[in-house]
Amino acid sequence: MRLALGHIAKRESLSEFLQALTPLVRQAREEGALALLLPELVLGRQGHEELPRALEALAGENRMAVLAGYLAPGPRNRLGVFPQGPFYDKVHPFLAQGEEGDEGVEPGEGPVTWELGGRRFGLALCYDLDFPELFRSYALMGVEAFLVGSAWPGEYQELLSVLARARAAENQAYLLLANRADTGSPSLAVAPDGRLLASRREEGLAVVDLDLGFLEEYRARYPILRHRRIGAYRLW
Repeated sequence: MRLALGHIAKRESLSEFLQALTPLVRQAREEGALALLLPELVLGRQGHEELPRALEALAGENRMAVLAGYLAPGPRNRLGVFPQGPFYDKVHPFLAQGEEGDEGVEPGEGPVTWELGGRRFGLALCYDLDFPELFRSYALMGVEAFLVGSAWPGEYQELLSVLARARAAENQAYLLLANRADTGSPSLAVAPDGRLLASRREEGLAVVDLDLGFLEEYRARYPILRHRRIGAYRLW
């Protein structure tokens, strides 16, 4: 299964964003990708009621799924799958002292999965990476890959790599993360055994093939989820 990551910078207007995005969608389709994952808050912290409709139209015209992060009414920090959904609202708003984040944003209620080609994906946004419980819950729901939109600050890019590889390896799932190009952090793709498959720093596409046969074989050889001893470390 082939997917694409769009490493694209935040744009100040919808027209500027669509002008930059449209050739990436077409390139992803031409290269055989079934879906294109975009970063968190592609228009920054400004809401735009026309953005979802524009993404729905672009995805429909190109006959492929487009996932993009944006500020939705509520307000909610949302990752939407276009043209038909579902929609994931960020469960863990970033509220660190002294740093700009998700102030005023309502947290999402919980995990959201999406199916493509008979495979199940778990959706997440940026700071969610710091919370392994979310990704383990996805793994227990049968998810085989995590799709993460991000606007991760460049000063913490080493932490980004550590967390992305950990979330993939500890759950034996692919992890694809599309980061905003204006942050200084790369977009990444990680294999179920923690190997880095792709990294992109310049604005553009990273195309990734998910080897689902390897995923199944690896999980059968090292069945981490079945080897858990929940009773030995229960906290309640």
